[in-house]
Amino acid sequence: MTRARLISLVRTVVCGLLLAAIFHVIFCNEVQLQAASEGRAWDDLSKWDQRRLAWTRGPAGLWETVQRLDAGSLAVSAAACGSLIVFGGLRWRAALRVQGLDLPVREVLRISFVAHFFNAFLLGTAGGDVVKAWYAAGATADKKPEAALTVFADRLLGTLALLLFTASLLVPNLGLVLGYPEHIAVAALVLAMLAVAAALVVAGFYTDALGHDGRLARWVRRLPKGDALSRGLSACRKFGRHRGFMAEVALWSALMNVCVVVAFTALASGLGIMVPAGTLWYIVPAVVSVAALPVTPSGLGVRENLFVWLLTVPALGVKPGAALSLSLLGYTVNLAWSAVGGIVYLLMPDRAKVAAARSRGV
Repeated sequence: MTRARLISLVRTVVCGLLLAAIFHVIFCNEVQLQAASEGRAWDDLSKWDQRRLAWTRGPAGLWETVQRLDAGSLAVSAAACGSLIVFGGLRWRAALRVQGLDLPVREVLRISFVAHFFNAFLLGTAGGDVVKAWYAAGATADKKPEAALTVFADRLLGTLALLLFTASLLVPNLGLVLGYPEHIAVAALVLAMLAVAAALVVAGFYTDALGHDGRLARWVRRLPKGDALSRGLSACRKFGRHRGFMAEVALWSALMNVCVVVAFTALASGLGIMVPAGTLWYIVPAVVSVAALPVTPSGLGVRENLFVWLLTVPALGVKPGAALSLSLLGYTVNLAWSAVGGIVYLLMPDRAKVAAARSRGV
């Protein structure tokens, strides 16, 4: 067997295992909902029983859920989640261009879908970001640190935009927020995260704190691979100096934030959850912001508890089962797009082919 065929076989096996893991989580979500409706505690089941029920009852439960939701709500939610990946890729491409890396749109979108695939398995978005950095670095010979930097700069700016979006929606929902301690706690955490993200952006993009001759850079250069890391950090200043970059980031981020809310509001409508739209426009990004913290893999558990916590207050009156359903169904739709990313990964060229495609302008 040639080396190329061996690599292809390994990739296929790994992708198959990861896709199986995606469907396992989806089926577990369905059985967890069934258990809740039957008054049973999912966590009280043994691991073996959870796995057995997931693969014996999960597929049928998923089909029942799809049939229960009206086709329009499901289609809108799925389209919004897919658009989220596309807009995120275009925002990242803007960061690449600032650093002198002009990857074709097709390649950027392919990498973005593959990154979304890997997001399903590691903490938060860390797995996908590492994959994007790996492919981006492989597409250039002399700007690897800058290529990797674009991924983390894009993530920071996206987080800042989401937090600003959430904070702006606190104002019209101030009566609800101040009326319940759980809402106050989440709002306080969002504002604290906003302050940290804003400080990092200002320091990195609009000051010389990370400059090549700064104190931090001199310390970083003492580390293994320190020169490359220092070079990447010092390139942050280009983002602040590039005219029009922040405006473009703001545009793509706004579209992404709207997609996140639309995906969940469509599902809420399909589930018959009667919550004012303006309230969901605050709660959904607040939950997504806090769940993005690398506490559990992909925010599992954190996201579900937050939805139940915030939606079941007396002023809203959502039943815990309905709030849990909304969270798990939103995650299921997102995982479906991760499965699409797995298929893209199977067809994805390696880094050498990415570099060759870039040189040809494909």
